[in-house]
Amino acid sequence: MPQPVTSRIAPTPSGFLHLGNAFNFLLTALLVDIQDGHLHLRIDDLDRPRVVPVSVEDIFVQLEWLGIEYDSGPSGPDELFKQYSQHTRMELYADALQSLAKSGTLYACECSRSEIRQLSKNGNYPETCRLKELDLQNDKLSWRVHIPEQTYVSFKTLTYKNEKINVSQAMGDFVVKRRDGIPAYQLASVMDDLELGVNFVVRGEDLRASTAAQLFLAQCLNDQIFPATRFVHHQLITDNSGNKLSKSAGALSLKLLREKHQSPVWIYQETAKSLKLPFQQIQTLDNLKEVFRSAMLQKHGLQALFEQGG
Repeated sequence: MPQPVTSRIAPTPSGFLHLGNAFNFLLTALLVDIQDGHLHLRIDDLDRPRVVPVSVEDIFVQLEWLGIEYDSGPSGPDELFKQYSQHTRMELYADALQSLAKSGTLYACECSRSEIRQLSKNGNYPETCRLKELDLQNDKLSWRVHIPEQTYVSFKTLTYKNEKINVSQAMGDFVVKRRDGIPAYQLASVMDDLELGVNFVVRGEDLRASTAAQLFLAQCLNDQIFPATRFVHHQLITDNSGNKLSKSAGALSLKLLREKHQSPVWIYQETAKSLKLPFQQIQTLDNLKEVFRSAMLQKHGLQALFEQGG
């Protein structure tokens, strides 16, 4: 019997949320809702120098404006920093890093980002330090995971279809601890999801490589639960030039969209349009939920949309 669905939305407070974030949050909430699941708000604030206080506040303001209700997580900035911050889980990350180090999975790396950019042909790490046997105890070095060639992981889609990803091609030897000592995103993300019992993840198709990395880490940590997680990789919302939206999204930031439209109806309709759903009559989040639920029940091509690509 399938386990109850547990998912999360996981914004990073390094800038104002944008339309792409809204699409991901709404889609996650819609998919969790139709499965009677549990939705957690997880704020990725580990990279403290990049955390902008006004952006932390923006997350709560925009979620309230969009009408997205979550079942667990911080209710505001104060509760975030006191109880839910990733910095309260540093011991969890450190234990995972030590476990990986003892398993022989890691090696130390002295390469800078600029050096990697110059040497890499495909954006992946060119394995410069893989055989150098640098000291893992040198706190000025980063830690990388050794990914053997032709290493594959598999995951389940929305409809429990199996898909495979070649981790060595998708990510290469990725960082799990940065040169400044901070656990890297891939390690922190998978440990957070394990702690929350997440078994359903909704993310953009540009994050398939992250899916591969996190599934590989779960295997290395001998976790038996995360490999059963279902992943939905959705299309990206782009700007007028076809580029992926960023935290500097300008006119497509939710802050400015809120000032322009007052009501989130336009965003609900844009979300429906992106999912190729009828949108003209949508005026509320409940309307969007009804249209979405109807389409899913009729298998209105949504599943194929979510499962396109590999």
